[in-house]
Amino acid sequence: MAVGSFIRRMLGPYLVAGLTVRYTIVGAICALVHNAVMIVGDLAGGHYVPMTVLSLGIVTPLGYLLHSRFTFREQLSSRAFLRFASGVTAGFALCLLSMAILCTGLGLPVVLAAPLTTITLFLWNYVLAHWAILDRWRLN
Repeated sequence: MAVGSFIRRMLGPYLVAGLTVRYTIVGAICALVHNAVMIVGDLAGGHYVPMTVLSLGIVTPLGYLLHSRFTFREQLSSRAFLRFASGVTAGFALCLLSMAILCTGLGLPVVLAAPLTTITLFLWNYVLAHWAILDRWRLN
């Protein structure tokens, strides 16, 4: 057995824990930026649909940059960014649908609906970031 393989096997749980902590930090930053755009836009009189589009344009490159460099410690690449952006765009549809159900359907204010939607998309984005940046779905 190679020494590197042995070390990776022994440190595996610690590597996963570190990755999860870094992912959560970046996810929290992106969630805060998204919710700030949504809530401030709502308070300024904007509708949740254009605010969601604006948030997409801000948070997508921010999330890719932070996840690539901090979470996964990978080099930036146009291929990974396009994969990341395509996954985020699919998540955007889920976000918009959630906002429509919560705001238009149930009448919740954006200040409540945006954080609820963010929570539901956390797992989606976790899987997406692994696939897009690492080109696989493995934790170690």
